Amino acid sequence: MHVRSSRPLTAAVLVGLFISSLAGQTMAREEITIYRDEFGTPHIYAETAEGACFANGYAQAADRLEELLKQYLRCTGRMSEAFGPDFLRDDYRQRVWRHEEVAKAKYPTIAPKSRALVEAYLAGVKQYMAEHPSEVPAWAPQLEPWMCVALGRYVLWGWPEGEANDDLERIGLKGDPVEYHGSNEWLIAKDRSAYGAPIALIDPHLSWYDAFRFYEVRLYGGELEISGMSILGQPLPGLGHNRFCSVAMTTGGPDTSDVFEEELNPENPRQYKVDGKWVDMQVKTETIRVNKDTGFEEKKVDIEYTRHGPVIARKDGKAYVFAIPYAEEVGLMDQTYLMMTAKNLDEMKKALSMQQLMMQNIMVGTVEGDIYYVRVGRVPKRAPGADWKRATPGNVTKNDWQGIHPFEDLVQIENPPEGYMQNCNISPQFLFKGCQLAPNPAAPYLFNGFKSMDEAYDSPLHQRAAMCVELLHADDRVTIADAIEIAMSPAVFGVDKWQDRLRQAWDASSADVKQDAELAKLYGVITAWNRRCDPDATGAVAYKYWKQAFGGEMKQADRFGMPPTPEATDELCIAKLREAGEKLKADFGRVDVAYGDVYRVGRRGSDKTWPVGGGSNDHIATPRAISFEEIEGTKQFRGRGGQTSTQVVLLTNPPQSWTVLPLGESDRKDSPHFDDQARRVFSKGTMKPTYFLQKDDLIKNAESKSVVVWDSEKH
Repeated sequence: MHVRSSRPLTAAVLVGLFISSLAGQTMAREEITIYRDEFGTPHIYAETAEGACFANGYAQAADRLEELLKQYLRCTGRMSEAFGPDFLRDDYRQRVWRHEEVAKAKYPTIAPKSRALVEAYLAGVKQYMAEHPSEVPAWAPQLEPWMCVALGRYVLWGWPEGEANDDLERIGLKGDPVEYHGSNEWLIAKDRSAYGAPIALIDPHLSWYDAFRFYEVRLYGGELEISGMSILGQPLPGLGHNRFCSVAMTTGGPDTSDVFEEELNPENPRQYKVDGKWVDMQVKTETIRVNKDTGFEEKKVDIEYTRHGPVIARKDGKAYVFAIPYAEEVGLMDQTYLMMTAKNLDEMKKALSMQQLMMQNIMVGTVEGDIYYVRVGRVPKRAPGADWKRATPGNVTKNDWQGIHPFEDLVQIENPPEGYMQNCNISPQFLFKGCQLAPNPAAPYLFNGFKSMDEAYDSPLHQRAAMCVELLHADDRVTIADAIEIAMSPAVFGVDKWQDRLRQAWDASSADVKQDAELAKLYGVITAWNRRCDPDATGAVAYKYWKQAFGGEMKQADRFGMPPTPEATDELCIAKLREAGEKLKADFGRVDVAYGDVYRVGRRGSDKTWPVGGGSNDHIATPRAISFEEIEGTKQFRGRGGQTSTQVVLLTNPPQSWTVLPLGESDRKDSPHFDDQARRVFSKGTMKPTYFLQKDDLIKNAESKSVVVWDSEKH
């Protein structure tokens, strides 16, 4: 491998190249230019798509090698072999779902183009490891192409598994906990845009650490012209935009997965009844190696399967089985490639119709001016009368699934006249004001939304979403500055009604109450607050403490964007105000605490943090979603999740876009890009340009440039 550099380089900016064409022909030699911008984001210019993916693998390894390698341990259920017994249960779950088994067996069936991209990508990772052996951990797995397919399954699995878990909980049982996933997305039509072109927000809300910490990249090579965010360990971004379309996703969607209740043989608990006959379960024994202080220990576990899926729980002579329609699927890589190369809405719909994505709300914008929403998922056709939200009797074949709903059956809407749409993890009827989407009575599980507080399979218009609707509805000529402000908005929906309620209570209070100087000060801080969680806002923390004092019923009211309830009497409002003041004084010594003094952003393990605005706190959830964890030994909180990779896209021809990561591109503590975005961009509530298809502007702002040559004949 030969590298020519026009500037001093670090290992983080070296890249390599491998290409393999769809037709099976290979180029013996290809040069590729890699620019790193001022935030360390790689902009990869290759001759071929395969070359771009090779470079992406090399760049990911240069920035985050250990975390990349962990991805393949996670999806194959081998984390405990490297990192000990804390990971044993999660390893067991991955063995239950057979990611390695299915991916290995079916890898040859995915499209030749996808295999070429995967193999090129992994060749790039391996090249970096070969050139930097001291950085390769002892536990590094032997990399195989099927691992990228297994990783795709692992990433999507939390959604259908979580659905089945919810069904199990409704009958009083519990499965393994699955981490919550959230996101924001919206689209503005060309007629409401200041530029005559749609504007899109792509804003996933996931952990800032571990499996879902996205990697930002620009890829140019062959048919690829992409700006987006990749799951670490994958060759292509899944969220972002290409030359023609943008793609966003949020949690929510049709009901894709079920629990079946199997009747067990009292004489043989590994037999279950099917149409009056006892049938043997399939039992698979897995051996999980666990790294302990005394050496490796092998744990043997038996995993039981019925014809519907794995046994997750047993009770009173019944086995409860998770039926997940992705069990044998490996087509996510193929679908991602087609989505990221789609040239118009029809091509995007064709890609989505492969139905390889988990249940999601998808929004697509195009440079042709379309805005489109579809509630995707691989949705089984349920038998008439089946209880699709609890447990379906599995002892008769008439209750079995009757195929998969075609894409055309899914809930979708194209170019609504209202000129905007949002889905911030809410039921489809709340996409915009006056939305008329409603369930199909013949298959309500396709809608799978909010009906009432007692029948809520998706959320109503909660604080975060309600604020987005208000902001989008009010602006009929949206600029990019407006779009970024809405995406990063620290405004809180519904506070005005509670401020009015407190004013009423204060006006009705006795003179003794009003003469309490500290109480009066706190009252003034809350009622004068502008209802924004800006870093310098003092009313936000005071308001939160006041609302927290009410208890759980008020938390629920705020989550669902509801006004004060009758239980919030004058006396109670003032009593809780006094209680909040006492707690504020105990925690901070004063009642006027700046939001940014409490809520911070920075890396775990680092003593550097910066004030931040917005957040997903109880009672003050803003469109800008950030979840926090306590900084040990303090009353401060540091961001740990929420906005993981926010993108705003202006769908001119060609598109322009702006992005931000919450921390930085690199995992290297000695890198200037370890936490530079936290300090320079994210904490300030702004975004940075991507220079998509703007090479001259990119070069002006490039930190480094390298030309990398890879000889395919040597691999």
